[in-house]
Amino acid sequence: MLKIHKSTKSIKIEGNIRSISDVNDIKSTIDSYNLVSGNSFSIEIVNSFAMPSALIGYLLKLVQQDEVKLRLEIHDTRLAELLDDLNLTKVFNISCREDA
Repeated sequence: MLKIHKSTKSIKIEGNIRSISDVNDIKSTIDSYNLVSGNSFSIEIVNSFAMPSALIGYLLKLVQQDEVKLRLEIHDTRLAELLDDLNLTKVFNISCREDA
């Protein structure tokens, strides 16, 4: 079960991001912030090792088209490595924080 915690200009996602329903929940949560060009937004992904392509595409749109300054803090190195393999580390301003 995916849990999304809202904060000021950031969200924290707990659980593995798997289904299109998960992606839609994340997208609608981010959309609720009404982000515009120049806004900064952070997403902390606590324990997901995957990210569906639909979410990657949505985040790319946020960064490249909407010009939102995105920062991803990822706790699972497998997801960070996947996004790095796709050359998205700098695009999404990814930092990796391994949990002990």
